[in-house]
Amino acid sequence: MRKVLVVEDEKLIRQGIATMIKRCGVPVEEVIECANGLQALDVLKEQTIDVMFTDIRMPKMNGIELVQAMKQFNNPPLSVAVSGYDDFTYAVEMMRQGVREYILKPVERDKLRAIMEKLDAEISQKLEDEKKTENAARHLIKYLLMDDEASDSELELISKNIRDTAGDSFYCLIAAGSDPLMPILDDQSAISGPDGMEIFILGKEKIEELKSEEEISSFAGLSDICTDSKELKRAYKEALARRERAFTRKVSLFSDDRVSPVAESFLENGKRLCEKEAVSARVQLIGTSRRDDLEKEWNGFFTAAERGHITAEDFRRAMQEFAAEYLKVYQKEADGELLMPLSFLTIDDYRQCFMDFALRASREQQQPDSADQTRQKIQEAIRYINDNYKTDINMAVVSNEVSMNYSLFSSAFKNYTGTNFVGFVRDLRIGEAKKLLATTPLKVNEISARVGYDNEKHFMKSFKAIVGVSPSEYRKNMGSDN
Repeated sequence: MRKVLVVEDEKLIRQGIATMIKRCGVPVEEVIECANGLQALDVLKEQTIDVMFTDIRMPKMNGIELVQAMKQFNNPPLSVAVSGYDDFTYAVEMMRQGVREYILKPVERDKLRAIMEKLDAEISQKLEDEKKTENAARHLIKYLLMDDEASDSELELISKNIRDTAGDSFYCLIAAGSDPLMPILDDQSAISGPDGMEIFILGKEKIEELKSEEEISSFAGLSDICTDSKELKRAYKEALARRERAFTRKVSLFSDDRVSPVAESFLENGKRLCEKEAVSARVQLIGTSRRDDLEKEWNGFFTAAERGHITAEDFRRAMQEFAAEYLKVYQKEADGELLMPLSFLTIDDYRQCFMDFALRASREQQQPDSADQTRQKIQEAIRYINDNYKTDINMAVVSNEVSMNYSLFSSAFKNYTGTNFVGFVRDLRIGEAKKLLATTPLKVNEISARVGYDNEKHFMKSFKAIVGVSPSEYRKNMGSDN
C-alpha cells in the first residue's frame, strides 16, 4: 500500500490513528494527515490515495460531503468512517455513499489492524487482476499484429478490450518514446512495439484532443479510422508506414505537407548504398584516420534516406548489417540504441547519435596503444609469412595465427604493407623464384613447388604477369640457362 490519508479535526486523535496505521503491520509508504474535508479534497486532487480514514463531524466540510465530493475522481480511495456512538446514523449514510468500513471511537488497535489487512488484500487483488487483464490484452494485440491468423474468440476478446478503452471507432498510433505527444498520452495504455516504439489504440475523442494541440510538433504515425478489430492489422501497418515516413522525411502528424515522389534512379542508388559491400566499406572507414571520408560517406547515406531515396525497410536492414559488420571487424558491439532507429524522434536525432558513435569509435581505433598493438600483430604476421610462404598458407590461417579478426587483419595488413595479403605473398614467392632461377639449376616445376605453388601452370602464369617474361626466358636473360 502506498498512501493512507487520515482526516480528523482533533489533532491528538488524528495523530493517534496515524501512529496505529504505521505500526499495524501492513506496509505503508506514507501517512498524510488533514484537519478537515477541504484540506483532504486538495490532497485527493493532487495525489493518488489508497485508503482514507475520515471522521464524520468536521468543520468546513464533513465526512459525508467529502465522500460525495471525491466521487469526481477516477480512482478514489477505499474509505473508512471514524465515528462515535452518537454518529451511527451518519455512518450508515456514509456506507450508502460507498464507504467500505466504519470504526468506532476510541479506535481500537486490533480493529484498525484487521481493517487495514482486509483493505490491503483487496487492493493487492485488484492490482493483480488489472495487471492480468492488461497483460492479456497486450499479448493478444501483439499476437494479432505479428501473425496472420487469430481465432474468433481471440478477436472477440480484442474487440471487447478496444470497445472498453477506445469505443466503437478507433485508430492505431505509433510514436517514439521521446515524442512530444507522450505526456498527453500518459493516461493511455501503450504496447511496446519493435524498434523501441510505443503503440496506442485510441478513440475518436482522444484523436480530436491531439489535433487541438497545435503547438506540439509530433512525428507519430496515425492510421485511418477503424470500426472492427479485424481491421487492426491494417491499421497497424498504416501507422507504421506513416511513422517511418515521419522519421525519415520529417513530416509531422496532422501536417498538410505532401511528400514528393522519388525518381527510380534515386531509389536504385539508395539500394546500392544499403548493399552489404557498401555498408562494409563505410564500416572499414571507422578504422582509418580518414575522418573527412568517414563523415562524407555516412552523411551521404543519411541524406539519401532523408530524401526518400532509401526505403524504411532497406534503412533498417542496412543498420543491422552495420552492427554485424562492426562486431566482425572491430570485435566490439555497437551501441544498442543504434539498432532501434525508430526509437528516435526523427532521422536528424538518429544521425547525430550515430555520427557521435562512429567518430568516437574512430578516435579509439587511432589511439597509440591500439595502433601499436595492431602494428605489432602485422609485423608478427609478416614474420610468419616469411617463414611459411612456401607452404599452403592463406589469410585466414595467418590472421588466426596472430589472433586478429579476418576483416580487421585484411584492412590493417594493407594499411601497413601498401598491398593486400594475396599480392604480398605472391610477390614474396615470385621474388624467391627469381633468385632460384638465377642461382640454381633447379627445374621450373621444382622451383614452382619450392616457392609454394602446387600447380606449375599457375606459377608460370603468375610469374609472367609480374615479371613480363616466362621463368625460362628470365633464366636465359639472367645468363643462367642451366
